[in-house]
Amino acid sequence: MPIDDPRDETEKRGEPEIAAAELLFRDQPGPSRSAPSGAGASAPVEAGESFELADAPDDLGDSDPPVAPIPTVDRPAARARESARPRPRESYPIEPEAAVDIVWSRGAEWGPNLVVVGGWLAGLAVVLYVLTGWEWYWLSFLVLMLGGLGAVVLCYPIFITLERPVRMTPEQALKDFYGALSHHVPHYRRMWLLLARNGRLSSSFGSFEGFKAYWDEKLQTIKGNRAGRWTPLVFEVEGYRGDKSGGKSQVEVKFTLKIYIRGKRQDGPIASIPAQVSMARGPDKMWYLECGTLPHAHRESRST
Repeated sequence: MPIDDPRDETEKRGEPEIAAAELLFRDQPGPSRSAPSGAGASAPVEAGESFELADAPDDLGDSDPPVAPIPTVDRPAARARESARPRPRESYPIEPEAAVDIVWSRGAEWGPNLVVVGGWLAGLAVVLYVLTGWEWYWLSFLVLMLGGLGAVVLCYPIFITLERPVRMTPEQALKDFYGALSHHVPHYRRMWLLLARNGRLSSSFGSFEGFKAYWDEKLQTIKGNRAGRWTPLVFEVEGYRGDKSGGKSQVEVKFTLKIYIRGKRQDGPIASIPAQVSMARGPDKMWYLECGTLPHAHRESRST
């Protein structure tokens, strides 16, 4: 009776053919591939065979078109173009630190004078100690009197500036600046400290010593032969005109500076100077002049 081949039954049922048993004992078995989920086991792939993906699309034309890249902006170049555009002055005010680099203070105004007075008193004390040690009391008393008088003279710049220059408005700053000239010995240091950065630089001076020499010459020119060297002049600011300074860091003001000789105010001013000055607000919220020179004076015509 012939024996049926089991492979014939497998072919009839449509099942895959079972591999021969000797394939299990080969030295290099072929790589196994896991079948996708939901699908039956597939036949082993022989070397040299190739296959295609069953789910590969026939036409790629229905896929979304590629998105064009967004052009990047050259940020440094954009910032350079932005900075090159003109900016209105109101939107970008001058910083107080840039317009006024040195603010007024009591130490800056009195510091040099206090050093001189302190040195004078120290020297006077040494001289008195030596004289009393030699028992020259009459000479010690004379030196004390003269030394005390000298100390008072040296304190003169301090006495004339006991009042603090409060300059909450530009008009107050003008009056304090020119008021420092109205003394027998003008207080040039206060005037220098009431100037902004631009006010301390001009074609006439560039330092404090030059500033003092400039005003000494101007005062003598204004006096002429009308007053002596030690006769003080009186400077008054009149006819002040200017915009409101609230919330601003710089303003332009107009005024008339009238100059009198002390003791002869009834004769009227010897000079009347129409002026226009730029003012800057400092970090201390006080106002400073941006011009430290005297405008050209127009002398008043008076009958003699």
